[in-house]
Amino acid sequence: MISFTCNICGGRNSVETVAWEPPTCSHCRSNVRMRALIYLLSGALFGEARALPDFPQDRNIRGIGFSDEACYAVPLAAKFNYINTYYDRDPFLDLAAEHPRLYGTYDFILASDVFEHVAPPVARAFEEAYRLLKPNGVLCITVPSSAEDQDTVEYFPDLHVHSILELGGEYVLVNRKVDGSLEVHQNLEFHGGLGATLAMRMFSQKGLRRELCAAGFSEVLFQGEEVQEWGIFFEGLWGRPLVARRGDGDLPVAADLSNAGLPAVIDTLDGRSLQLHKEKANLERRLATLETQLRNISDSRWLKLGERLGLGPKFE
Repeated sequence: MISFTCNICGGRNSVETVAWEPPTCSHCRSNVRMRALIYLLSGALFGEARALPDFPQDRNIRGIGFSDEACYAVPLAAKFNYINTYYDRDPFLDLAAEHPRLYGTYDFILASDVFEHVAPPVARAFEEAYRLLKPNGVLCITVPSSAEDQDTVEYFPDLHVHSILELGGEYVLVNRKVDGSLEVHQNLEFHGGLGATLAMRMFSQKGLRRELCAAGFSEVLFQGEEVQEWGIFFEGLWGRPLVARRGDGDLPVAADLSNAGLPAVIDTLDGRSLQLHKEKANLERRLATLETQLRNISDSRWLKLGERLGLGPKFE
């Protein structure tokens, strides 16, 4: 028997087994994937592991989710300035499109099992997530992925104009490529329905790291350690959740935490946060000094005399 406290609702549970996808919290129906996502978000925002009920209420923290589950989307909306969006219904937001009015406005983005469904090229979705984040903002995601040292496998690399049709009781994808030729794909994999839930690729951790770094993220951290007290267990080496932080590139491009857990993430993110606070304080001191100097200069009787004569600079 496995006992754990759900870090999403705080409920106490005892179960026979804990797998990645089936719901295992008898109170909020969360699964390992959802609890791992909130675990990463807590470390990224607060530098420590906190259950969602213990998150502070702060409307200055702005976040956005992509098809997040209600069990954590609803409490996040009560804690922060957070909105959950969808690809196929309101509130609508497509990560593969551009949203310049929203650039640089979010402290965090959550996307659980979303990026494997984005039509190729998936790079545009990672780039858009980067642009939506504030400096030092974080992207927390889960996707099906392999731990092998291989590239991401694209199922439909030539996808251009396509449609999903039912033929003889089977759904197939018909695609007209850029050159005008047609191709038909069978044995499609859907995650929970048709259309937007079509699996477009199988990521590798190597491929994920490369895509995120190419999009501009300065840190890519995979969670490698189980958190048994919160019911976070991993099956094999695949599908590790990750957090990517937007930065200015002065930290290592990527880090592999396959043998480390939240403490390593906390150390890296806390150090970066401290550095940014120091840089901000230094800049504010320099601006204050400059403003004082300008005020002193503007009060100079020689400059005021020059102004009356139409000479020298003018200060407002």
